[in-house]
Amino acid sequence: MSEKAPSYLRSAFLNVYNLSLLSGAALASIATGEYVLGAVALGLEAAWLLLGPELKPFQRAVNRAQREERERADRERVKKLMETLPEREWARAHALDELRREIERDMQANPSFQVVLLQTEIDKLHQLHSNFVGLASACVRAETYLSATEVRELELQLEVQRKIEKNAKDAAVGEIARKNAQVLQRRIETIKEIQNFLARARGQMMLIENTVRLLRDQVLTMASPDQLGDQLDDLLVGVEAIQASAKENDAVLSKIELEPIAPIESPGAVRAASPERVR
Repeated sequence: MSEKAPSYLRSAFLNVYNLSLLSGAALASIATGEYVLGAVALGLEAAWLLLGPELKPFQRAVNRAQREERERADRERVKKLMETLPEREWARAHALDELRREIERDMQANPSFQVVLLQTEIDKLHQLHSNFVGLASACVRAETYLSATEVRELELQLEVQRKIEKNAKDAAVGEIARKNAQVLQRRIETIKEIQNFLARARGQMMLIENTVRLLRDQVLTMASPDQLGDQLDDLLVGVEAIQASAKENDAVLSKIELEPIAPIESPGAVRAASPERVR
């Protein structure tokens, strides 16, 4: 997944050290009346903004700070998602995180791995766990939606509306039935999209778990972190494919945020419904 490149010029100006020195010089210039001091400070600031962003040590510091900030935000997001998971899903995500920690420990203990190359693979392991938690959360939402929606009843109501449209003597009645049928058809298609997403996501989650367990067994004997990285890349690509597929299928993930909406039934079809199910 591509990440937005940092603005080194913005970072060179908007950092606490630069702003403190610049404001200090401005205040000293005003307080003493030595405006030459202010002019010198502005000249130095211009030189810094011209040269500073191109310095490799500065760029590395900015990259490191941005990565740390991104990791903090991601950890907070994952923590909040974890808190919403039911016990079984929480246990799976927690077990995967424990495996991740064990793999990182063994990576660092493997004499064949160069320390400089480990950070990339460690980042991939963190991303994989984050994606797993995201998939688990989406699956829980999907299953909640599906458990509250009776597909067969929607199909029966769709047949009723089509018959009303076909046999209606009044044009307005036929038009309303046609619109009802369109809404019901879209709901049925949405449910099928969610079912397909759920099957793919659950399969990908199991693949992540099994592959990480395999990596846990292999990592101590790997000759290069590339062997680990290739398998992690395959898993990350698989997750991205599911996410992209969900977006292409008319934003399935956003649809499952919605509560099911009960269709209007034809006259005479109203009956008592369980408060725990939504038709």
